Amino acid sequence: MPQSHLVAGETTPATPYDSPLLRPLYLPGAHLPDSAGHVWTCRTCATPWPCPTAQPYLQAGRCSTCSAPTQWERNGPRRWHVGPLCYTRKDVLNALAEELHQQHMANPTYPPSHYYPEKPRRRRRQRPPYDHTPMGPGDIQPGTWLWVIPGGLHPGWGDIHRLAMLTALGTPYCEVWMDDTTVHRVRPEKLIVSDAGRQAARAAGLTTIRQRSGPRPRPLLPEWRWVDWTLAEHIAHQRQTTPTAEPTEQPVQDELFTVA
Repeated sequence: MPQSHLVAGETTPATPYDSPLLRPLYLPGAHLPDSAGHVWTCRTCATPWPCPTAQPYLQAGRCSTCSAPTQWERNGPRRWHVGPLCYTRKDVLNALAEELHQQHMANPTYPPSHYYPEKPRRRRRQRPPYDHTPMGPGDIQPGTWLWVIPGGLHPGWGDIHRLAMLTALGTPYCEVWMDDTTVHRVRPEKLIVSDAGRQAARAAGLTTIRQRSGPRPRPLLPEWRWVDWTLAEHIAHQRQTTPTAEPTEQPVQDELFTVA
């Protein structure tokens, strides 16, 4: 043990451990609170906590829920809620889950592949012999390459955009083929045309399909807004612009009713 000595200008002895340069960074474990009784006491000093030794390591505060006194460690993550707790363990887990959810929504990240569930069995097929590039709104045919947005496929294929080829157009599901040779049924609102508009703009002799002024990202020109349409919007445009022929009733066995 170091010998006590007198500090210049003081009348009480001090030890080297009283110097801020030699003081530990964190609250010593010997001076943690003992909460067994009604009044918290120091484990070593047997005085109401925080004791004089623990006070330099703590910062006093108030609970935002019940206004009970709290003690926060200045150089560490520990916090003490003096008195009975105003929350249950379930409340703590719910608050932590909500905090993690808000953090994930503000900074979305895709989980590693080993977090995805096992892929279910799907039909497999060789690459279809289709090839089509959309050149305008509603110009969707088999062979069009599409992006499947998250939520369109089974979670086993990951919560990311997947490139697929349209093989059958319809509602409420379309059939797509992926490069892993699997065939899937996806809702049209979960499909976006891949690289739509680039070749159409090039064929029209345009260098850009966006407005030359305005907030960034620059908005699309009115006649090129179909570039960001989903497949459901293209199907709705097809139905509006393509007239449907009314079915005409054909007589059945007309020769039975003819008069000679």
